[in-house]
Amino acid sequence: MASKLLNLVALSSLAIMAVTFGPASTNALSTGHVHMNRHIDHAPIAKRKRDSSKRCKVRSSTLSSATHSSTAKAETTAKALAETTSQAASTKAATTKAPAKTTSASSSSSTSGSGAAGTGKFGKKGSKICAAWGDGNDINSLKAFKTDHVVGLYDWGVDKPDGADALGYDYWPMLWGGSSDKISAFEKAMAKDKFGTIVLGFNEPNEEGQSNMDPETAASLWKQHIEPQVAKGYKTCSPAMSSRPNGKQWMADFMKACDGCTVDYQCVHWYDIGFDTLKTYLTDYHNQLGLPILLTEFADQNFNGGAQASSSEIFQFMGQALEFIDNTDWILAACPFGIMHDLQGVNTLNLLQGSNGSPTDLGYMVINNSY
Repeated sequence: MASKLLNLVALSSLAIMAVTFGPASTNALSTGHVHMNRHIDHAPIAKRKRDSSKRCKVRSSTLSSATHSSTAKAETTAKALAETTSQAASTKAATTKAPAKTTSASSSSSTSGSGAAGTGKFGKKGSKICAAWGDGNDINSLKAFKTDHVVGLYDWGVDKPDGADALGYDYWPMLWGGSSDKISAFEKAMAKDKFGTIVLGFNEPNEEGQSNMDPETAASLWKQHIEPQVAKGYKTCSPAMSSRPNGKQWMADFMKACDGCTVDYQCVHWYDIGFDTLKTYLTDYHNQLGLPILLTEFADQNFNGGAQASSSEIFQFMGQALEFIDNTDWILAACPFGIMHDLQGVNTLNLLQGSNGSPTDLGYMVINNSY
């Protein structure tokens, strides 16, 4: 009897140890002296929230520019797209010329796209904010975050929110990674007429916790699934590199492997502390290929184990960033991370959305471009 009791105690202890010391969920990957990057597949966030979000009434005191009628916004968008079609050829020559080493990858870029790129709303002062969207079909939030300054929207996938077109958002579908389910969803969505305007490439393929693929595999998938979209009038943005130093070499290898591919813009992500660091980072990336930059994720966030920025520092950073983005002609648009309630390990002082679904004070600053 005593022997059985001892065995039961031993088994219980082992069970407790297994629970205590099992693998912990991880939001970041240490890269030593540089950034740590999230192990988060963002695409399911929006999908999980589709049709299930409940929000309080949107604060309206400072959102006068967000209350335009859906019809007016749709007409404005259609007009901008029509104007851009006739302007795209000349703009392409002026804004997307790459150095000799990458000409083969970018010289075939379409000049008759659906109108997103570098012209019309995009690339113009005051109209360069895009929404990194995690709220699915939450129509109240869609309305609350749409102003004349917020022109683009993407959701790390192809789950375009209902009402996005009517509100005047320019939707950017993404082929997140190379798995069969991602590819299948992407192809199904892209078969729809006028589904979006800019196709975004793979999400942080230089990261093990993200789409995680070598440049040659990415180039092959690009040729199979993204390049065919150019003939439909889409512009294209490169795979989005994380802040890890290996990103630049990965991108150089991708452009070499994707010889003959159409790459109109360069997508990048940035997480660090301070505006000067961001400015240097973006300038360096632009100089690498000479392509317009689409900054699809950024936040004043320390992933190196040091102190995080204070609220006042974040507001100062955002003001400087908005002004730089606004006045830099080679930046197409920028999407602060992110319009969602859970920033997945990012300093919550960077939140753009409050618990009731409406913009935070920082969010109001961003969507109203009030630097």
